[in-house]
Amino acid sequence: MKNLLARGGIEFLAVFIGIVLSLWVDDWREGRELRHRLLEDYKKIHSEVKTDIINIDSIISSNQKHVENEEYLLSVMNKKEKFHFDKVVSSISTITSPTFFGNNSAYSSSVASGRFNTARQNEIFNDISNLYEHYYNRLSLNGDLLDQRSVDFNRDYSIKFYRAIYNQNDIDTVSLKNYFYSKEFHNALLRYYHFRKANYMKRLSQTKSQMVKVDMHLDKFLHN
Repeated sequence: MKNLLARGGIEFLAVFIGIVLSLWVDDWREGRELRHRLLEDYKKIHSEVKTDIINIDSIISSNQKHVENEEYLLSVMNKKEKFHFDKVVSSISTITSPTFFGNNSAYSSSVASGRFNTARQNEIFNDISNLYEHYYNRLSLNGDLLDQRSVDFNRDYSIKFYRAIYNQNDIDTVSLKNYFYSKEFHNALLRYYHFRKANYMKRLSQTKSQMVKVDMHLDKFLHN
């Protein structure tokens, strides 16, 4: 009887250990697969960030040219530069709002799958989260505001120069010159210029710095 019980206990223990080992192996395989997929997510995020750095450099350069163009117009208004009708009209015609909207498809896919949130709360995790959840979102908001100011400026102010911009006939250059020097147009241009230089350019620079930080962290992590 004792031998029977002992044998039964050994068999039960063997079955129990087998089940535990089987569950452990399954968990290990699932963990390994999750780590592999998360690593692939990091690679995709890294690739998108590298592309976005190139794109944001282009946007920064373009906006800097607009800042310089607007500063030229303001210097003419403030009588620091001579008024040349064709040059002023040409400068007004080029005022636009190049904006940057980051690519977040790889990050969004990783978050939606739940994989990203399984990563350890480390510096890479925090920097990537900050880039997408804070810097990209804030820059997008400011980009929308700059776009809206561009629409407002074009609709309410620069439109008065359209006939001159498109070289139409019977252009009243005297009236346009007077309008250019008016407080109304001056304030409108200052409003647009100030937001681009003091707000949007600052957000672009801050976002790029965070992108470079993420790029460096991921480059080091993925090549170790």
